[in-house]
Amino acid sequence: MPSIEEQNLTEFLAEVKLKMENITFSKQKDIQKINDFIFSSDGKYVRSKIIFLYGHRIGIEYQKLLELASTTELIHLSTLVHDDIIDEAPLRRGKPSVLKFSGIKKALLYGDYLYTKTFSCLNSLENKDIATVLINCAEKLIEGEFNQISAMTYKAPSLENYIKIIKAKTAVLFSGALQSIGIHAKFKDEDLNLLYKLGYEFGYAFQLNDDLIDFSNESVTGKVKYKDLSEGKFTYPLIAAFNDSTEEERKRIYQLIETKEYSQIVELIEKYNGFDATRIERDKSINNCIETTKNFIKLDSLDYVEQFLRDTLKA
Repeated sequence: MPSIEEQNLTEFLAEVKLKMENITFSKQKDIQKINDFIFSSDGKYVRSKIIFLYGHRIGIEYQKLLELASTTELIHLSTLVHDDIIDEAPLRRGKPSVLKFSGIKKALLYGDYLYTKTFSCLNSLENKDIATVLINCAEKLIEGEFNQISAMTYKAPSLENYIKIIKAKTAVLFSGALQSIGIHAKFKDEDLNLLYKLGYEFGYAFQLNDDLIDFSNESVTGKVKYKDLSEGKFTYPLIAAFNDSTEEERKRIYQLIETKEYSQIVELIEKYNGFDATRIERDKSINNCIETTKNFIKLDSLDYVEQFLRDTLKA
């Protein structure tokens, strides 16, 4: 039987989904057809989970958390639609992407439609500081995508540059969501900065875990195996191995990506402990999340939040 904590979270996520459906509803049949397609599937709503788990314990009003979560998820959803167009991805977590479902023209317009709905949500927040934080997040997400296209496709970025890309793409919205909670709570700058750090560490660990998932079986993770490799993307395990490999092996890695011989790439990653390096880096960020969380969560709730962090951030 689910605990009270789990029941409350499940009910909150259901309300977030319903609010998103209401916000995005359109009388235009093609838009609504895509809405129905998207909301027929259960999303992960990780950003909403973070908002509820921390916001509820910090004492933020339920309705404010609901508005913040739905706005944050819409920003995230719009980026996913555009990401799939950029990557020409037919699948999203094992199911047809909006691109595959509706075609490129309608998918592009739908992503734009979601952005317009996001701006409407920002107005409803009735807090200019939070609106500014989330608008900045949206801008950084787009800038991060530009940087990723420039730095990562079919060539290996440095780990330093890769971390910058993660910060701009994956971590920024987690940081913005947690900062927004702090703004609602009228926290001082010191605590707002801690919440930003917490969001960054969470997003960083989340992305590293996703990098590891790319090499796992789809039946277990829901993500198509070797999706990132098939798009010519170098992620943390491969970059870590690439940095330690010989010049001849580096040339071979490029060739193997071109010929889609991914199992041989895995052998090279294992040879240079790329997976272990990624796990160590991910686990360090998880521990940083837990340590920072202690500044905001009372001891009697800490075990539940800590378990959530470990379950969410470890493949």
